[in-house]
Amino acid sequence: MKKTTIIAVMSAIAVMAAAAGGALALRNGSTDSADASGEPADVTGTASGTAAVAPLAQQAGAGNPASEGLIYANEYRNSLYNPTTGMSLFWQNDAANLYVGVVSPGTGWAGVGFSNRSGKPGTNIILGAVSNGTVTIEDHYGVTKELHLPDKTSSLLAIGGSETNGETTLEFVIPLASGDSQDVTLVPGQTVAVILAYQATQDSFTALHTTYSQLQITLD
Repeated sequence: MKKTTIIAVMSAIAVMAAAAGGALALRNGSTDSADASGEPADVTGTASGTAAVAPLAQQAGAGNPASEGLIYANEYRNSLYNPTTGMSLFWQNDAANLYVGVVSPGTGWAGVGFSNRSGKPGTNIILGAVSNGTVTIEDHYGVTKELHLPDKTSSLLAIGGSETNGETTLEFVIPLASGDSQDVTLVPGQTVAVILAYQATQDSFTALHTTYSQLQITLD
């Protein structure tokens, strides 16, 4: 069965689950219960380097995804599955902010980079991990092909995450144009270079990625 068909089927299931008061999380085209009670697992969070982030905040504006750490069918307007990494990326934007969800096939860190050109230097990199029920997401920037460092000022507006069945789910919101020289300015309708990467087992952001891939997406 094609992935698009699976997602369509999951959409119908999600509607029925919502009507019954349940919750289903979308995981690479499959569904998993958040936990035995139906409640989201491991969605409390902190954001290293900034105390201004509300990890479970509902984003302003009708129709925008909420960064609670679970990704539902049709929650995001855009999505793709990257076979090189086995990661799924979800995104949408309004005039001011970019809403992002990512699912990795591992329990270590996962990361997404956004840039106006291919390659790591100058890329705005968001790294996250779930450890002992706590979500940590950091705003980094690419310095060289090998090196990335935390931004002096984090631009994260909201974060969330969960870790279930050997997969890590992260959600976050960043401004399209933060005004920070260490961030990349994005524009609605723009084609954006993206880096996807994850670590299979290690949460430390200094641990080398297990695999990565470079691709492109188009903003709304």
